[in-house]
Amino acid sequence: MALAALGPLRLTHEDLWRLSWGEIEDLVYAYRYREYLESAKRAQHAAWIMNASGNLKHPVRVEDLVGHWVDGQVMSKSEYFEYCKARIQRNKEKRRKGGD
Repeated sequence: MALAALGPLRLTHEDLWRLSWGEIEDLVYAYRYREYLESAKRAQHAAWIMNASGNLKHPVRVEDLVGHWVDGQVMSKSEYFEYCKARIQRNKEKRRKGGD
């Protein structure tokens, strides 16, 4: 965590003494999300070029290139599918337990 704070966040050693670990975690999370959004912008341009080329059978989406942002992490298409499947299963189990 400290390396992320000193590296990409460009915090100083004094900042590490001044900020709490929760604040640093928030800054790291925000940095990662900002990087994801920047990647999504670049991927949008790439998707437009790829789709306009006429060489693809199926259109490329931004998520195909950068993944899905879920709970603070980037997931591939298959990981996101499994995550959604597990979440739906949990919700079904909650409803079934609550309805009895």
